[in-house]
Amino acid sequence: MRVLAYEWKKLMIGQRGLACLVAALVASVAWLTATDQPRNIAMEESRADYVWCLERLDGALDQQKEIWLREKSEAIAEAKTARAEAQESYYNGLISAEEYEGVAARANEALSHERGFDAAYQQFLYVSESPDTRYFLETNGWVGLLSAQTLDFPALLALLYLASTAFCSECACQMDALLRTTPRGRASARSKGLIVVGAAVALCAALSLIQLAFFAAKYGLPHGDYPLQSVSLFGTSTKGLSLAGAFVAAAALRCFGAAMLVSVLLFVSVLARKHALTALVGAAATLIPLVGLPAQFVFRLPLPLPFLLATGFLEGSRFMQGDGGESVAVFTEVPPWEFALVAGLSVAITAFALIRAVRRSTNCWLLKKRPRSDRGIKPVAALLLVVALLPSLAGCSFETTDTVVYNSAAQSLAGDGIAVTFDDEAQAYTLEREGATPVAVETSPLFGAFSDEELVKGAYVDGPCVYYLTSRTQQYVDRVGNYNSTFTQFSIVRLNADTLERQVIFEQIADSDRSLLGIDYTAGDTWAFLPDCHRFFLNNRSFFFVVNDKIVEVDRATRATHTLAIPADGNIAFDGRAIYFIDEDSRLQAYDIQTHEATFVGDVVARSFCLTEDGFCYVNRLDGDAVCTCAKDGSDSVVVLEGPALSVDYEDGALSATLKADGRTAPVE
Repeated sequence: MRVLAYEWKKLMIGQRGLACLVAALVASVAWLTATDQPRNIAMEESRADYVWCLERLDGALDQQKEIWLREKSEAIAEAKTARAEAQESYYNGLISAEEYEGVAARANEALSHERGFDAAYQQFLYVSESPDTRYFLETNGWVGLLSAQTLDFPALLALLYLASTAFCSECACQMDALLRTTPRGRASARSKGLIVVGAAVALCAALSLIQLAFFAAKYGLPHGDYPLQSVSLFGTSTKGLSLAGAFVAAAALRCFGAAMLVSVLLFVSVLARKHALTALVGAAATLIPLVGLPAQFVFRLPLPLPFLLATGFLEGSRFMQGDGGESVAVFTEVPPWEFALVAGLSVAITAFALIRAVRRSTNCWLLKKRPRSDRGIKPVAALLLVVALLPSLAGCSFETTDTVVYNSAAQSLAGDGIAVTFDDEAQAYTLEREGATPVAVETSPLFGAFSDEELVKGAYVDGPCVYYLTSRTQQYVDRVGNYNSTFTQFSIVRLNADTLERQVIFEQIADSDRSLLGIDYTAGDTWAFLPDCHRFFLNNRSFFFVVNDKIVEVDRATRATHTLAIPADGNIAFDGRAIYFIDEDSRLQAYDIQTHEATFVGDVVARSFCLTEDGFCYVNRLDGDAVCTCAKDGSDSVVVLEGPALSVDYEDGALSATLKADGRTAPVE
């Protein structure tokens, strides 16, 4: 015990191993706290409504729950239809205000939990595919706890440091030869191995417990006895585990992976006798398979990496649709016999490495005389693998100008001496500059050359700058010709119209079965809205993506996403300070992006509207659908076109209206 205590004090205190472990824990916790996002955003943002629905659905699916879901869905659809019909009748003067308010109140009562019901219904579609093994429950906590298949790099660095320091520090000053001649040399070597392996296991166990506490506190981890298949990532798995059992199994596998890694490195260190070379071998043995091999092969190799990733052993097979419409396997479930074979080989390798490391460091009869040289090479400093996983900060910091006029329904956007126009026939955006020939917004000859689909999905103009959103889909095929992976990447590019210089200010993979480091994973729905995005705008703090039925705000610094309570089925206007929209009752509202509060714009009730430099132009539902203009606060309303209109537009500084009588477009003076 005295030898063990001495070696522990030397490695953990004298050589700062304990400080390294604590730093790894702090860094891992800080990174988890800063980057974690709920996988099911709708479930989290409508948590109160979802919990209300879950009280009626919690557990296994049965006939009574199916009937409730069907009736609730029909009630919501009927309420929406009734409210829309009553609204139309009220604005056309067919019913009184009291009758309309009564219908609206009954409809709003039926729609009070609509958002939470939508999340619950999507879960129902998943559960109904296999009701025996899939249960209703809040899944964000379990998904975050179980679905991560990325290396914890601070922990990896700590393991590399401990394993390379244990023996190499003595080899550097040639004390290893002296230790091998002492009576307690073998005890010293055994103590080093025990301390390093124990520290590795303790580090992984501590990280697992911290993650457990984090997700339990942030999202909750209810019903640990429910089947593992209740989480969509493991929906096709044949493992008969509960959610809690899966966590324990994954934590145990990670602890074994860490023990295997440091055991092999201890053996390498007594052979290489150099800090840097030992750390390099450990990094290469971990990162090369991570980057270069698909998970299909990684989880079938007796290496530390698959055990450090762990949850791949619990997953089921995953399939994607190939180019010909056929289902192609991107990941095949690891059957029990394969896992037993990989685990058995890994245990044998770990035991062999530990035994050989101890034998190579003890017993004087193993010592061989080596020629000495006065010109000994000084030991190389320990290799530090710094993985800079910093959020992508915005490439251009700017203040939104005071004259921003953005309408999402406009086909042409104007700026300082420039205009960007969308061509319906060519499905492309054209940049027009004063005194210059019109050019495509994306002029690179390589645009679309190296991807299956690459296109410009939206544009925004602010001053002399054009911002455009591109999407790019790529597929990869492995060496034997089998489908390997695909991803869809979205980018926002800033184009200076004066110099034609381009700079990418936002980039995100939204749909992928392969991570940035080559391991397949389920991305969740954090960025699932991007493929449906058709318009966007921005300011110096956030990006605002207009999707089919919502607006998603993305913080430019932290990449945190937030769904705004703004219907996006009509025109969305933006002036740099507020977002303007028509709500479900046809009232024009302004959403302040600083205070995150929505207020009514005067008493404006509009069928359609657009933002201008002076205020608004809108179709007034309270005045027989006449076209009116008003200030930004809703005051000074003036009728500018008597005839009933369907919609109004503002492009190239000119107002126009589509008339209800014949559908023609008339200018508005």
